[in-house]
Formats: sequence, structure tokens, C-alpha cells
Amino acid sequence: MSLANEMSYEREHAVDADLLRLLRDAAAGFSRPDGIKRARALRFEKPGIDRKAWESMANDGWLGILVAQADGGQSLGFSAIRVLAEELQRSVNPEPLTAVAVLTALTVAGCPASPLRSKLLEGIVSGKLIVATAYQDAEGSLNVETPGVTLSDRGSLSGEARHVFPALGADGFVVAARQSAGIVLVYVEADAKGLSIAAELRADGSYSGRVTFKDVVAGKDAILASGKQAIETLSNAISAATLVTAAELFGLMERALEITIEYLKTRVQFGKPIGSFQALQHRTVDLWIQKELSRGALNDAISIFDGDGDSHAKRFAASRAKSRCGDAALLIGRESIKLHGAIGYTDEYDVGLYLRRAMTLAPWLGNPSEQRRALSKMLVVDDEVAPTDQVEDGGEGGFDPVFLSADRADVDWNSFSDAEFRKGVRAFFGLRYPQEFRALQALDADQTRHWTKIVAKKGWLAPAWPREHGGMDLSPAKQVIFMEEREASGVLRPAEMGMYMLGPVLMRYGTDEQKAKYLPPIVNGDWWWCQGYSEPNSGSDLASLQTEAVLDGDEYVINGSKIWTSGGHHADHMFMLVRTDKTVKKQEGISFILVDLASPGVTRRPIRNLAGKEEFAQEFFDNVRVPKENLLGGLNKGWTVAKALLGFERLGVGSPRRVQKPLRNVRNIARANGIFDAPEFRMRYTQLHLDVLDLGSIYNHFAAIVQGGGSPGPEISMMKIWAGETTQRITEFAIELSGSAGNIRSPQAFGDVEIDLLGPYYTLFSSTIAGGSNDIQRNILSARVLELPKG
Repeated sequence: MSLANEMSYEREHAVDADLLRLLRDAAAGFSRPDGIKRARALRFEKPGIDRKAWESMANDGWLGILVAQADGGQSLGFSAIRVLAEELQRSVNPEPLTAVAVLTALTVAGCPASPLRSKLLEGIVSGKLIVATAYQDAEGSLNVETPGVTLSDRGSLSGEARHVFPALGADGFVVAARQSAGIVLVYVEADAKGLSIAAELRADGSYSGRVTFKDVVAGKDAILASGKQAIETLSNAISAATLVTAAELFGLMERALEITIEYLKTRVQFGKPIGSFQALQHRTVDLWIQKELSRGALNDAISIFDGDGDSHAKRFAASRAKSRCGDAALLIGRESIKLHGAIGYTDEYDVGLYLRRAMTLAPWLGNPSEQRRALSKMLVVDDEVAPTDQVEDGGEGGFDPVFLSADRADVDWNSFSDAEFRKGVRAFFGLRYPQEFRALQALDADQTRHWTKIVAKKGWLAPAWPREHGGMDLSPAKQVIFMEEREASGVLRPAEMGMYMLGPVLMRYGTDEQKAKYLPPIVNGDWWWCQGYSEPNSGSDLASLQTEAVLDGDEYVINGSKIWTSGGHHADHMFMLVRTDKTVKKQEGISFILVDLASPGVTRRPIRNLAGKEEFAQEFFDNVRVPKENLLGGLNKGWTVAKALLGFERLGVGSPRRVQKPLRNVRNIARANGIFDAPEFRMRYTQLHLDVLDLGSIYNHFAAIVQGGGSPGPEISMMKIWAGETTQRITEFAIELSGSAGNIRSPQAFGDVEIDLLGPYYTLFSSTIAGGSNDIQRNILSARVLELPKG
């Protein structure tokens, strides 16, 4: 993890920064002396475990990180074990940390107090015992309620457990077995009579085992737990181990990508580093995006496990993390070999070790597809919105009546619980959104202004703005809830370019006079703003713009044209970039200025999009005079302001709110067509749902940076890419599901809902182009984040 990302994680999740750094340094120090050399030496060797290294890990306290202090452990939590797991896998460490110190330790810890429980936990924490958990049946099923071993009434075990790790070198096994009264957890010594182990060579050269029991005697004192408690403690331990395995996969992918990026920077072909070739740059950027999505899913899961999440929330979070991290680690491992060429295919080169370890860890405890199948069953989808006749009395609805007020209230909206806030927001939109708008696919200019004023009167037009400027000052988590409920209620967005884009840069770069003049009309919904960046010959190459502003006394005289301006034919004002100095480097001669579009000399031409809607406009400026105090950020400082604003724009374009309605359309179409519960649909829908959750995670990350007064940085380009491509997948899936109705331009009825199939699909082109096309975003990430060589 980079220092910046580590510090961001610590800030967002309030973990002990010093502790994490100490653990990370200790793990790096543990691996550094021998590094991958030791891992190579243990491959294809039985049992594949270095007992001295294991004892060293125990002496450092690592094996008891998740064990309660009362049981001899450290009870440091999942943030700590996550750091350790990631760092150890950066060197492909072969020791069974997750299998023993997580899966078995937490299985035993969840059992009732007994001498055996105490003995096993003491042995595991001290490193004196290596205990594996055996629960999969002969077919390798992951269902803990159908183990392949039975416990007879006479107290003997018979049957088979597959893929047990570490089977070779284990001192004993915690075995899940069936008996007449239900499931039991039984401890068996590895040298018990009738127990045999057949080695299973895994992809990375390590061994799991097929453990066979033939009338193995298990005494009464060998039973750790039975019935419901046995199932629950084993299931919870598997969830925890699944999460930590995801962290191990993250460590693998991160290091493999680092090796690959370094190779791309130094390997020269055709007289230049191969990392300067755009095709390889974009492929590498896509791998980096998958890594960062994995980080987000992992961060979310760790927060739930270290927080107060229930067992269902933990299982969902762990499966989500394993799904994303497993796929990403396999992808990065595979593509890293390809990006290296022939040397990557050799055993002597280290990058192949990371793929083979990922191929070993990804299937363990359930591969990514199996995780998504489990998630599809856990996924609860509720599209119901409270009818207006049920929300008149907020007290009975489980939320404060202040939510239903039409007027601004002096309230700290973050003080409400997430559940109450969600109910209250849903109720407000259910009550206040005009009934006549609910069947519309889009609002015209007058309707947009009307709805904007309603939201502004409530004080809800600027969810992220600080309260001192009239905003709600919502935390990133509350912002996501706000967006989800707005979209779930079918509410079409108000005019918000001034709020999402101009407002934040005004707060950062504006003078006190400019803030006082411009911020209130934005937050009160009085002025509709548009962005004047692109020109007929300046699109992605924004610095080549030609629209000129020449100072004449106390005014700038503007001449030129802007194009592709969203809402430009309806807006009252424009924030625009103009050239104020032609004698310097092109980026250095640009200024940022605010223009009243009612000024003499401004003319506008609407432009229709693919859907036939007048979405854009071209504006012409013919000797338009603008007061010089409208310059924002200083003369010739517009490029700095523009880059900051583009970060805020990408935050808006990448917002999860843009995909909520298309995803709801998919659900409604599937329900109307009777396929919502079909396995094929559920799997594809679950993947899309996870993609949206991952988008929400990275949005929360960048929203927290902005809320803290920082700039998102170039990394935010990944959010714009992921948002656009996720929207494309969702809208295309909706068209596919609609069958023969998929080519009809007018809204089509699916059950009681009318859905515009083509409109959202056409709109996605705007979202992937606005603020810089996705290819330009990949160029930005390649140059400014990955620091690959210039072409």
C-alpha cells in the first residue's frame, strides 16, 4: 500500500496508524532476509512449512492477533491482520497464517469454554500447535452443513474431508462432522489411528490434503461444539478467513503490478522503454484500476468486521472482497506475465510466482464465482418507496418530522443514524417530489427550475457543502445514502453544475466578495450555471483554447466560441476558460472567468444528442464585456483552477447516483419478464450490483478528501472511467433483457413501470466524454499516477 493510500485508509477507518506501520515494517523485515528465495525452496517440499519461521511469527505475536486477550491473544482486530497478510504475501510467504491463525483459531475461539478449547488456543497462539480445519466433503462442497465426515453414536469418525490446508505438517484437525443430532466440531490428533492423508499438490507448489477417517475414535472430551453453535462458529470463522485471504490476494496483486510497472519503465525495445507505448500503458492502467477497486472492497469489509456488523453483513462483505480481489489477482497475475513477454513465462523470473499463488488462494474457501453465487442469495433488493399518504407523520415512520418540513432547518443531518436518515430522506422525496413529474423520463427547463427551488428551499441542494455556505455538510456515507434514496424515489436531478463544480472552486479560490456574491444564488437555486471549456478546435487538448479575453479598463472583452456545453442554452451564467496571454506557454496564459449569459454579444445554438434531445449548446461571444472582478483565482491562473474543477467534475460524473436508476431499470425489466430469480440473471445482476458498490467505495474515498478540504488528485480519473463503463454495462444489459422492445425510442411498459431503454444508453456517451474522455483519463493515470515513460 502506498503511503498516501495507507494514510487515507487510517484516516477513514480510524485505526492505530503507529500500530499498522509497526506491523507492516515487522512483516517486511521478516520476509526481507530470505525473501522469495525461502518461498522457492519450500515449493514441492513436504510438508512445505518452515517450523522455525512459524515459531518466529508466534514470538512476534502474529498468531494471536485475532484471539482475545483473555485467551492469550492480542485482540488487535482485522485491520492489523489485514496489514500482516498483505505484506507477507508480497514475498509469497508460504506459512499458513490464514488457515491456522484465522480459520482454526476463530473456529475454536467461538466454541464453549472447555479445557480442550483453552489447550488449542494456547497452542495456536504460541506456535506449538499447527491445527487445520477440515470441513469440505468429498466433492469439495463449501456448505458447512453437509460435511463429508460422520460421527457415529459410538464416537467414531468416518468419511473424507477434501482440500484441507495445512494437512501435511499439521498436529491436529478441527473436523466438522455430521451426527444424528446435527453438526459437531471435533478435535482429532494428526496421528490418530485410522486417519490418513493423501497429499494434493496445489498450483503454487504447496500441499493441501485429502483427509480420510476410518473409524477414528473421538472421545467425548474431543467435541468442541455442536448443533447451531457449531455451524455458526465455523461459518463466522470461514467468513473471517475469506476476508483475510482477500487481503493476501491484494498483497500479491499489488506486488506483481509493481514488478510489472518497473519492467515497463526499464525494458527497451525499438529504441524506447516499452512503457511509453500507449497500448501497454492503457492495459496497465486497467490493471491498476482493478487493484484500487479491490482496495475499496477490502477497506469496506475491514470496517464492517472491526465495527459492529452482524454475521450477515460480515459474510456479504467478505464474499464481496474475495470476489473482487480474487478476480483482480488472477487478472493482474496473468497480464503481468504477458506484459513481460517471454521472460515472464520462465520459472526463474519471480512474477510467475504471484500468479501461481493467486491461482492457489482464489479457489480456497470459495472462488470468485462461488462467492458471487452466495452473494446473489444474500442480496436483498427493495425498490419500494413509502407512499405519500404514509409519511405525513414522521414520528410514526421511524424518523424525525424535521425531514418532512418544506423549509430549511438548523439541523446537523449527520447526527441521525444511517437508518433514520435513509427513512427521512425517502419520505421527503416521496412527499415533496411533484406527482406530475413522476412519470417523466426527463425534466424540461421550467420543470428543472421548479424542482431546484423546492430542494433549495429545504436546504438540500448542496449535500456536500459546509453549513456555513448553506450546505448539508453530509459525511461521504450520508451523501451516498442521500443519492441512493433520491434515485430509488425516481427523482430527476435538479440543475447542479454550480453546486458540484463551481461552488467548491469558489470556496477554495474565490475572494470573500466573490463568495458572498455567487455562493448564495447557487445554493438557493436562483442561478443556473454551465461550463465553458471545450471549443470547436479544443476538446481533450483543452490548453489549445482560442477564446480570448482582453482587458479594457475595468472590463475584459471576450471574443470566441464554446461548444458541447451541457445545458448551455438554458443557463443563466457560465464559468469559462479564456486566453489572457498569448506570449507564454499555452497553459500559463489561461484565466478562469464568470460570465452572465444575458450580457450583450452572447448568442447560443442548441445541439441535439443521439437521443434527439437538446442537451448541449454552442455559445458565441462577440465583444462581450465582463467586469474584471469576475476573474477567479487570479490573472493567468486559470489552468490551476480548471484542474481543481475537473477533479470536482469527475467526482460528480463518477457519482454512484448516475447508475442507480439504470440498475433499478434492470430489476424492473427482469421482474416484469419473470426472470428475476433465474440463476443466469441473478449472477449477472449480482456482478453489476457489486460493480456499483465498488463505485460507491471509491466515491466515498474521494468525497472524504474533498470534504476534508483536499484535492482529489489525478487518481480520481479512475472513478470516471469505472462509472462510465459500469453505466454502459448496465444500460446494455437493460436493452438485452427487454428483447424486441430494445429498439423502441419511446418509453416501454414493464409491469407498472415505464422505462426509457435507449435514453440512458445514449446518455452514457456524454458521461464517458465530458470532463475528458476515458482514454484521456487513462493517459492521465499512466503519466501522473503510474509515472510510465512518455511516448
